Amino acid sequence: MMNLNHNNAHIRRTPIPTDMLLNPHLSNDAKITAAILYTCDESQWILAEMARELHMTEETLSKIFSELNEWGYLDIHYEDGVSVLTLL
Repeated sequence: MMNLNHNNAHIRRTPIPTDMLLNPHLSNDAKITAAILYTCDESQWILAEMARELHMTEETLSKIFSELNEWGYLDIHYEDGVSVLTLL
């Protein structure tokens, strides 16, 4: 038997970037929210609806988006008065 990945043999690869999941600077809430966004088919959300679905306040969700943006996992920009979130 050959192990091709000696350094990270115990880490499973997922659709969510492994470096994001292992980033010690990101909160668990930010990691979970990003994972949901990565696996979600919805392309348009209203902040209040997303916050309700994730069982958190809009303020908390906004802070999570800011955290993901600060660490380079989420781009936030505006188009026609609507904020657009792009996972990087």
